[in-house]
Amino acid sequence: MRNTTRLLDVLDRMESGPIVEESQWDMFMVPDEVARVQVEFDIDLNALGDKLVSADDALADRVFAAGLTLAERLGVYCISTSRQIKFSRAEILAALAVAPTEVTFGEGGDRHTERKRQVEDPAHLTIKGGGVGTPIPEHLYLAVHQSYAQESLVDGMINCTLERVYGREIRSRSPWEVLGGWHEVELTKAACRRAGRPGLGLGCVENAVSELSELSATSYGGFSPNDWHHIAMISEFKTDYGALTKLAHLVRTGSVIHAFYNTIYGGSVGGKEGMAIAIVAGSILLQMIYMTNTHSVSPAHPFYDNDTTPEIIQAISVGHQALARNSRLLTDLVITPVSGPGTSTLLYETAAMAIMAAASGSCGLIGPRSAAGIHPAHVSGLEARWMAEVAHAAAGISRGEADALVRQLVALYQPTLNKRPIGKPFPEVYDPVMLRPSPEWQGTYEVVKQELAQMGLAIP
Repeated sequence: MRNTTRLLDVLDRMESGPIVEESQWDMFMVPDEVARVQVEFDIDLNALGDKLVSADDALADRVFAAGLTLAERLGVYCISTSRQIKFSRAEILAALAVAPTEVTFGEGGDRHTERKRQVEDPAHLTIKGGGVGTPIPEHLYLAVHQSYAQESLVDGMINCTLERVYGREIRSRSPWEVLGGWHEVELTKAACRRAGRPGLGLGCVENAVSELSELSATSYGGFSPNDWHHIAMISEFKTDYGALTKLAHLVRTGSVIHAFYNTIYGGSVGGKEGMAIAIVAGSILLQMIYMTNTHSVSPAHPFYDNDTTPEIIQAISVGHQALARNSRLLTDLVITPVSGPGTSTLLYETAAMAIMAAASGSCGLIGPRSAAGIHPAHVSGLEARWMAEVAHAAAGISRGEADALVRQLVALYQPTLNKRPIGKPFPEVYDPVMLRPSPEWQGTYEVVKQELAQMGLAIP
């Protein structure tokens, strides 16, 4: 409960800050300020040419300065009170100076510590495998999660969502949401026990559409404070009573807090330059308003729902390098491919993101959220293993080497994005009883592993 005082300060500002109309915030304040700092700090990613993994330290430092300025000028908008929560630069710098550089989650022999990484750092990234909220039919939920938990390179697991609970529709802010959260507890913990990893840290509560399920399922007999609990920032730079109610509960229970900011490409922050700045500002503001341990981003493409397009890769690379070089923040990346299980393109997309993140100083990888996380049961544990293997193999390579690999991989999958190769659902790529990849899915994985070796990245 060390953040109780900061919590009270945020809640006070939530009710006393300047009143702003939400339409004014979305249509004028955010885009105008992003455009202003982009010019003020000379942020031009076109200068990188066709490079997707930047090696320009000066650019990264300017992006950090721009993001810090944006965080100071904008703050966070509370939808529930129509007020702007603002922080001075001195307050922001003081909070960043004491932000945690490591966090331990999980229990017993399954505990894992995520640590701060630098650009081109040889240290391994933390691997949080899972379907990241992908809807799963109730009868498959246990098997899907066991397929992730049994992967030895997965350091923590992020849960999927249940399509139904005991065969009933789950409705937000209803008793069914509470039951959905508890069913998530029962099934994910059973999956971990069956995999022989009972203390594996779980990303939860994925069925918490509102604050109700989080408050219920994070309690005695449910999810532990040592799991990693999620709070979202609403794009762009917004929060509400629901998120802040979750925060109050998690602070008082001393829980590990993981928050995410998913900016929208081409939205209020504009193109790739605005996105890079927003990644920095959003991560800073997650720390300011939610006092979070780990900060994740998964920028969304407006047409594909993914974050693997070249422009977004470039923005994430610069944004995460800016944070790695200039802050203590623990930065995670959610990998959201268009492609799904059974396809080589899923492996190409995942590899490109993992290599970029490893060289750019990201601290952890989450997912992959296969098939953009919107197609029921289009996930499997094999792609989490692949994400880990590629990230570990890429740790310590130079940004120039990473860029060459990423550009080769993007060339392999970019032409297929419009076709949306969502692949096959879990029962068609895994034996749901033996929990092994099908021969076809295993074969595709082996072929792509050899392709990466030919490109220059050998995976044991």
